[in-house]
Amino acid sequence: MSFDASVKIHQSGAYTSTKNNKSGAGGLYGYFRHIDRKTDRENGKEVHHSNENINPDFTMQNESFYKDEKGNWVKTSRSSEMVQAVNRRIDYAKENGARIYDRGKNDTTIVRPLLIQLDEETISQHEDTWIHDTIEELENMFGKENIVGFCVHRDETSTHIHVVFTPVYEYTDKNGNYKCSVSQTKFFKSPKELAGMHKKLRVALQDKGYDIEQENKAIDEQLAGYTDSNGVWHQQGLTPEQLKQLTDRDTQLRIGEIEMRLKQDEIARLEEAMKSVQAKAKQNQEQLAKERESLDNEKENLEKEKMTVQSQMETLINEKVAIEQMKKESEEMMNKAYDTASICTQILNDEKNLNGKFLEFLDKESERTKKPIRQAVESLYRRFQKERKANLSSWNMEMLRLREERKKNVKPELSDFNIIDTDLQDVSDYGLNV
Repeated sequence: MSFDASVKIHQSGAYTSTKNNKSGAGGLYGYFRHIDRKTDRENGKEVHHSNENINPDFTMQNESFYKDEKGNWVKTSRSSEMVQAVNRRIDYAKENGARIYDRGKNDTTIVRPLLIQLDEETISQHEDTWIHDTIEELENMFGKENIVGFCVHRDETSTHIHVVFTPVYEYTDKNGNYKCSVSQTKFFKSPKELAGMHKKLRVALQDKGYDIEQENKAIDEQLAGYTDSNGVWHQQGLTPEQLKQLTDRDTQLRIGEIEMRLKQDEIARLEEAMKSVQAKAKQNQEQLAKERESLDNEKENLEKEKMTVQSQMETLINEKVAIEQMKKESEEMMNKAYDTASICTQILNDEKNLNGKFLEFLDKESERTKKPIRQAVESLYRRFQKERKANLSSWNMEMLRLREERKKNVKPELSDFNIIDTDLQDVSDYGLNV
């Protein structure tokens, strides 16, 4: 079980957090727009929420209730009804002597939201009563009239309740007069005392037959999962950190997918070019080996037969002609290799044009959605390339150097074209640099 009361909403409209010392504006309306998002959707006033844990597909399964003028629980038809319920309670306190301030350190806390989380196993065991039982015990702890609203969220990582608590304290002064004050310290003076109320709520629910643990858990930990009565862990959601890791991983996979689609045609064409170059090289090597063997045999025969000097000269001339022919064939092979390199360059240029169209698409989507989609993709891609290059082997780095030499119109050796690594391209090759 988890119990959290770290947020305070003040009369001025500001809010503060005792957990991280953060503060902000928005007041009651901002808070209720967050917790009563189902009602907003029903009224066609849905707003974007920054909470990444919210799954909008399940928002319509949420429930919201407020107390009307007679103290009855009523389902909300608009989020402003929650605000009206709070104001009715605060106005009642003011009518009975309560002083409300809206500035500085005296800015009165008019709402102390409570967040209660039970594990899914416990909820399933008390499916029809757990909401009523929880609200009833909170009314007993903080005053029935002070619990003026609540929302049940089923569209986040796990089910929980947001409870609206107005800290109105009722008392009789020394003259016997009925009075009210708005002060949270009348209910708990310190975090230690608040922790004692956490324990009180757990004990109260245990007395109602709820099998819940004794220790209070942080909300983030509770949302991730729970341990049942048999000591078995049940994963029922993700912590914000886990969700972020999955989101980052999904983004990287999507970028990799885009990259692969852009490279598929290029890789196929390069593979064909490589096969052709390697086949020609193998054929020439075999021919050179045969000719060398033939020359060796001829030389041996000449020595055995003690050929005349003229015969030896003729043989040398023939050898020279053969060598010139081999040189000519080698030059032809090199020229074909250069042609292949030119084809590869054209392929890369074609890819850049395709990437340009892709970037145009990203720009259009950025303009349409009013979101920096291209900037996000480019930033992620630069990080991805930086990490890849940091892990490149010395061989891969040498291939990058040779490729830069080719860009400078320096003709490489034939061996430079034996292997072409298409994955070692710079960010600029794909048009994703800023």
